[in-house]
Amino acid sequence: MTSAKSRLLSILFWSVISAAFIGPGTLTTASSAGALFGFQLIWALVFATIACIVLQEMAARITITSGQEIGQAMKQVSGSSQPFVYFVTFGVILGCAAYEAGNILGAIEGIRLIANVNKLFLTILIGLICGILLWWGTVRIIASTLGVVVAVMGVAFICVAIKADVDNAAMAKGLVPYIPNRSEWLVLGLIGTTIVPYNLFLGSGLSKGQSVGQMRFGLTISILLGGLVSVAILIAGTQVNGDLSFHNLALVMGEKLGAWAKVMLAFGLFAAGFTSSITAPLAAGVLARSIMPDNRNRVYKAAWMAVLLTGLIFGVAEIKPIPIIIAAQAMNGMILPLAVLLLIIQANHIKLMKGHINSVGLNILAFFILDFVLIIGINNIFKATYNALDIQLSNDLSHLWIMQLIASPVILYALLKVIKLRRH
Repeated sequence: MTSAKSRLLSILFWSVISAAFIGPGTLTTASSAGALFGFQLIWALVFATIACIVLQEMAARITITSGQEIGQAMKQVSGSSQPFVYFVTFGVILGCAAYEAGNILGAIEGIRLIANVNKLFLTILIGLICGILLWWGTVRIIASTLGVVVAVMGVAFICVAIKADVDNAAMAKGLVPYIPNRSEWLVLGLIGTTIVPYNLFLGSGLSKGQSVGQMRFGLTISILLGGLVSVAILIAGTQVNGDLSFHNLALVMGEKLGAWAKVMLAFGLFAAGFTSSITAPLAAGVLARSIMPDNRNRVYKAAWMAVLLTGLIFGVAEIKPIPIIIAAQAMNGMILPLAVLLLIIQANHIKLMKGHINSVGLNILAFFILDFVLIIGINNIFKATYNALDIQLSNDLSHLWIMQLIASPVILYALLKVIKLRRH
């Protein structure tokens, strides 16, 4: 009984990772994939979920085994005077701040699907609730609370998906990797909204005090459930014909499945926005305190407050912080591959990992994931540059091959580094 209870608590605790990646952005991307391409891109969500498990497990295992969070490890590798560490830290925190307004407004949109409540009032109320939880709640309490909300959100979306018109043969076919014409960037988007840079730092910070076995069980199950919710959102999106919006999606759900489906969808959107509104500041705080351990509590509070206040200001003004989002896209485009590269190198460091290094099979999968996130990162940099210049990014396969060529030297460097580390 005690073992079953501890396992359930572990799943709830690690659901904070699912809470972080299932936000308004995931809802938009996954439902768009369903609306535009039916079930053909389910495989991308399956791959993204597996990749998320692999990377988050590595981040947590490194911390549990070595006693160092990723931020501390970066300082050790680069030296405390190196600007690289602070560039990564600033980039991740900027990314959290850039998308915080969208998280808060996403939660508000969910409420307003079923009740016409004043936006300003809701923005301030959600901001206050997030602030109270972050100020008085410990990281463990916050994680477990979000786990419960994510569980209810999952039930909401899965109920909608079960009742939707589903072609089982088409859904099974969607598990086979295939990139339909003009879906390349949507595939990258599905993977990019699941493998979130700040989640790696958040997972590392949360893993302290846990055993490797306990962490693996709770983390794997919670992310698998998060992936299932993402698939359910895609299935809900297949029910929409024409322009996709949360309002249209709710209307279709209400017409096809009844009023209950619209309410469940509204709660799902609220929960996705609300949980991400907490995890973004939380991740910023956890990363900041790992970089500056001398003033842990003060730095932690300063970082999450800065992110939450940024989101509140833009949320109240109802302005999308476009320049900040563009900068965050570009910086996170560089940070995610760097973080994955660092994870692979550390996870193959025999002295650091004390018998818990990556297996050969895990390394093959990790390198495959590194290649994907490099392409996503390069694409984000291109997208940010083109957005800043107000130029439309070309959407063809040749562009994808160019990005693969740019990514190849990094893959080769990582491979040579791992071979060298495993020989010593």
